[in-house]
Amino acid sequence: MARSQLAPTSIDLQSDTGSVLWSLIQGEQLEFPITLNFLTNAGAGYTYEAVIVEAANVLGDTSIPTTFRVGGVETTLVVRVPPEKGNWAAATAYNREDVVLYNGIYYKLSSGVARVSATPPTSDVLWEVYVPNKVYIQFPKLLTLTPAYAVQPTNVSSVHGFFELAVTEPAGGVFQRTWKPMRGVVEILFSPTEQV
Repeated sequence: MARSQLAPTSIDLQSDTGSVLWSLIQGEQLEFPITLNFLTNAGAGYTYEAVIVEAANVLGDTSIPTTFRVGGVETTLVVRVPPEKGNWAAATAYNREDVVLYNGIYYKLSSGVARVSATPPTSDVLWEVYVPNKVYIQFPKLLTLTPAYAVQPTNVSSVHGFFELAVTEPAGGVFQRTWKPMRGVVEILFSPTEQV
């Protein structure tokens, strides 16, 4: 059997499902859960980096720019991982978003501050079953105001930035890997309430 030529390629060995679009209105402050299917536990020492770089926006242009603005605004977002508190214990005080392990299943507390209860997570409605391969990306209000962007959104056009999430595994293995599982565009729309 003859061998194939190097080009054109016929097999994509590494692919993704495509880029994402985050659409935010000026002044919004939101947090989005991201499930990382290639991890079993997001809190196991991984390092996360989520960034947005300002696109080369043009005033009044409604299309998404194809390049970033040289010297533009670079924003680092907070990537939150719910705190794991180990095995559930009746006498321990737990806060909202705390994650515990009970009978081999992870649970996350949906409400409460310094809550102590003898009711186990399997019977307590405030504990929900949780899969610990999630992170939460936070878009702060100051970002969606875009005060430092060279072009501001108007009532007929938005401004854009380019987004990426990077995940680096803990050191100590044979080869420390870094994944970039999510890339895309952030669209920021005009808000009348931010003008008042």
